[in-house]
Amino acid sequence: MPPRDAVATQLPRTLYIEVTNRCNSRCATCIRTFTQLEPARDLTLDEFRIILDQFPAVERLVLHGIGEPLLNPDLAGMIRHARQAQPESVILFNSNAISLDETRQMALIDAGLDEYRISCDAVTAGTYAAIRGVDAFDTVVENVSAFAGRLQGYARPRLSLWFTAMRENLRELPALVDLAARTGVPEVYVQRLVFFEQGLAEESQSLYRRLRDEEEALLAAATAKAETLGILFRASGLGTPQESLAGASDATQPWAGCHRPWTTTYITANGNVLPCCISPFSTRDYAGLIAGNVWETPFAEIWNGERYLARRAALGTDQPLHPCELCGGSWSL
Repeated sequence: MPPRDAVATQLPRTLYIEVTNRCNSRCATCIRTFTQLEPARDLTLDEFRIILDQFPAVERLVLHGIGEPLLNPDLAGMIRHARQAQPESVILFNSNAISLDETRQMALIDAGLDEYRISCDAVTAGTYAAIRGVDAFDTVVENVSAFAGRLQGYARPRLSLWFTAMRENLRELPALVDLAARTGVPEVYVQRLVFFEQGLAEESQSLYRRLRDEEEALLAAATAKAETLGILFRASGLGTPQESLAGASDATQPWAGCHRPWTTTYITANGNVLPCCISPFSTRDYAGLIAGNVWETPFAEIWNGERYLARRAALGTDQPLHPCELCGGSWSL
């Protein structure tokens, strides 16, 4: 791969804005359950406008981070503002769907949301409670089924189920494809576990480059079921779940292929600028991730400031900055 200039010549086209860091789940795979990285806070609509105004050409606007977006009372207003300000952008977020009542369903449709992703790591109430930390499985299924039915006749948002694959729950993946078909959700995505050695986020739970024969069989069964039922079955990013979890065996410096520091940024509900959405889950030095704060410094100055330049330059070496040295090798690229 040719060397890349540490200076980014254009502002990010993919923008993550964490609209809240509050949540109504206590997931055994989420750093938020075990550590308070930042003070609890909802972004206001005015603050959202101030941030978005600094990004004139966003192609992909992701309204989640550490927290449940539906808990922000201004969420629909933010989507509506973004839809008007940048009509060509794709607007989406992940959600646990616990608070997806009829009022919120209609608000998301009316605001112009493009994609609604439901995080659902189980198909039984017991496994759901063990992973998500709350007894809400039946509520989620009811809400998602109602939303899918309500969306008949609307072009958007697209619905999809997102499953974090690990040893604890992979046996339920084929049945998740059944659940998607039953509730009217046309897409299912598998994503890798990011582990930080607390709760269920342990290396022993990770399937990445550790697939056993019985786990290969479960993936094959889910793939076959999806084909039969007409469900799109993919991994996060590109490729199939099998390809994503198997990984590339010849990648000695997988971080060298990362494009995020040139194309993507993540702004927290407190205005802190982080390199990507994975980094809060995988760092031992949260303060070291922060490149600046948008309430103190215009983003354009942060984007090619000292910390971003150092991170980009280090990705071209055999000693990338933490936690990039693990990305692509232990979890996701």
